[in-house]
Amino acid sequence: MDYSIAGGRQPRGRRVASDNPSSTLGGGDMQENMYDQYGQPRQQQAPPQLFEDTSGQNYDYGNQGYGGMNYGYPPPGQPNQGASGGYGAYPGAIPGPQIFQDPLVANMAMQYGQSLASQGREYVDKKLEKYVSMSQVKYYFAVDTPYVMKKLRLLFFPFTHSDWSVRYEQDEPVQPRHEINAPDLYIPLMAVVTYILVAGLCLGLQERFSPDVLGMQASSALVWLVLEIFVIFATLYVTAIQTHIKSLDLLAFSSYKYVGMIVALLAGLVMQSLGYYCVLAYSSFSLVVFMFRTLRWQVQGGAAMEAYSAGNKRRLYLLLFMSGLQPLMMWWLTKHLVAV
Repeated sequence: MDYSIAGGRQPRGRRVASDNPSSTLGGGDMQENMYDQYGQPRQQQAPPQLFEDTSGQNYDYGNQGYGGMNYGYPPPGQPNQGASGGYGAYPGAIPGPQIFQDPLVANMAMQYGQSLASQGREYVDKKLEKYVSMSQVKYYFAVDTPYVMKKLRLLFFPFTHSDWSVRYEQDEPVQPRHEINAPDLYIPLMAVVTYILVAGLCLGLQERFSPDVLGMQASSALVWLVLEIFVIFATLYVTAIQTHIKSLDLLAFSSYKYVGMIVALLAGLVMQSLGYYCVLAYSSFSLVVFMFRTLRWQVQGGAAMEAYSAGNKRRLYLLLFMSGLQPLMMWWLTKHLVAV
């Protein structure tokens, strides 16, 4: 008996393919295609990709030499793969700060800088040697702390000192650190700077200070110092006196007065005008004694007393003029700084 025909019924568990292809697209057939014969869901296949996804790739145009966004440098967070081939991946790249991390390049740069510095120093020394010998300038700053203390004591108490001669070694004077009678420029320089600061303090306590005061005080001190030295040289030229005084020696001796001026101004701050005039008088007298005894050996050497007895009055007058000029300059440069 043929069960496939009888009654138009199909056997249970079987499915006959329809001749109409569109019938396979029905809802029931689509659900049956989603499961296999064991009732398990079939694996869905992704639709074919028409184009390749290139959004996740990093095109380093700079490393290829096309002038990309990184301009020859690696992207942030990635090592410089082209560093081994030079300063960039292509010739002519601009070197970055990593060039100085190379020890060879750093040493070459240091040596080049040192050579430039030495050449510049030599050039400056040659220019200065035309006007002032640097070796002579170094001589006047060859001091130490014991010398400074002894020199300050000598400026205020010259009466206790007996030997005013300057020792020489191989026709050159001994450095100030080894010779108390040798002139120096360290104490005068520090004294001038301190005088300007103390002058500003005095004017500030009198409510006369302004930002221009320090500059005016410095200019005034410099102008009067140059004028004083010029007058002394003019006197030497007019009187035709031959001395052993050098220009730097004269600058040092003319600047020692600022030490006494500082002490007089400080006394004026404590004891008003009375203390100022008392200290100024003593400082002026001690400086006159110091200048006269020191310059005597600079003007006539060891035969100073014999020259005086022989009637060489011009040298005596010169010493008196140079020594007596110091108290006058001390008073002139400090009188306007003391409250009346």
